[in-house]
Amino acid sequence: MTTILIVLVLLHFFHEQFEFSSINRLGYWIIPILTGYEFLQSFSWSWLNAGLLVGILGFASLISWYQAKHTKIRLEETATTYFRDDHQQEVPIYRKDVTAQGGRYYLYGWLVVIVVQLLIEALYLHENLTPHKVWEDFFEEVMADVFSFYRFTRAGAPTSWILWALTASTSLGYTLWLAKLSPAARRTLFGQTKYRRVTDEEN
Repeated sequence: MTTILIVLVLLHFFHEQFEFSSINRLGYWIIPILTGYEFLQSFSWSWLNAGLLVGILGFASLISWYQAKHTKIRLEETATTYFRDDHQQEVPIYRKDVTAQGGRYYLYGWLVVIVVQLLIEALYLHENLTPHKVWEDFFEEVMADVFSFYRFTRAGAPTSWILWALTASTSLGYTLWLAKLSPAARRTLFGQTKYRRVTDEEN
């Protein structure tokens, strides 16, 4: 039963990357904010840590740019309600949604991040990279992408700031690059999609 569940989660994750899904502020900002907070709580200053942090930020910027550059953005109009005009004709009321599809390029970038995470764990955190450990990290990252809250249910090691930094910087970079590369995504991510009609002031 457990194997079937794991397979279903993996299939859902990979299928999701080739589907268009709505861009919303909560979904795109919650992970950078929460992982950034965890990073700040666990980071301790040293020249070595500062150098590692600069390297992580540079790497995250490149990977997230690559992912965002190849992400497809489109505007969808869906109608779920309508009204009748003066001639009793049904006029649909459309809701506009900005949607994104990461596709295989997003997966490529995601896999590179996993490899870097494993290298960090082996070289910096001195963990033994057995096949079981590699599979465990891979599946945990899938779970964290499918269920955002899952990322915060795992206890971090004393030096896990580096993993929080990696997650925070790649997810924040992806959000910011999307906003820079796509005006439609920027309006949605920064809450600029509201429309307001202002009438003349009364005399």
